[in-house]
Amino acid sequence: MLRSARPDRDDGEVGNRQNLWLEHTLEKYKDRTRIVAIHHHIIPVPDTGADQITIVDAGDVLRSLGKSEANLVLCGHRHRPWRWKMENMLVVHAGSVSCEKLRGFFCNSYNVIDVQKNRVEARLKIVNGDFVDFDEIVKRREILQESNISQFGDSLAR
Repeated sequence: MLRSARPDRDDGEVGNRQNLWLEHTLEKYKDRTRIVAIHHHIIPVPDTGADQITIVDAGDVLRSLGKSEANLVLCGHRHRPWRWKMENMLVVHAGSVSCEKLRGFFCNSYNVIDVQKNRVEARLKIVNGDFVDFDEIVKRREILQESNISQFGDSLAR
């Protein structure tokens, strides 16, 4: 777990000391699945408005995660479910289970993570609804974007 919150600031920062700790800690677990959690996002998330601030030291953190061969990074902050694949690492952004401040995805949701041996899978679960594959979320967003239809007219969760 990385602490990225800073007092009286919306943006986040991990810092050099935590980056060194991250690398040292993950090195000890090379033979295991390596999962890292951080509140702020390390990669911008689509449909989150003009305020797409990542942590201020995102490049340093991504370098450490790649060097340490992290399998999964769990992020939040923007209330927008999304998944990025970077080489062998998944970066999965959480939606929001209960908050009404949703961005570009109009249902409360949470992630279900399945870890078996060296395989990590993340699925999105709609509260009181079905599972939605992250590939489907990306596909539907691209269709809406290409058709120039406002995403406020159609839910990506359908």
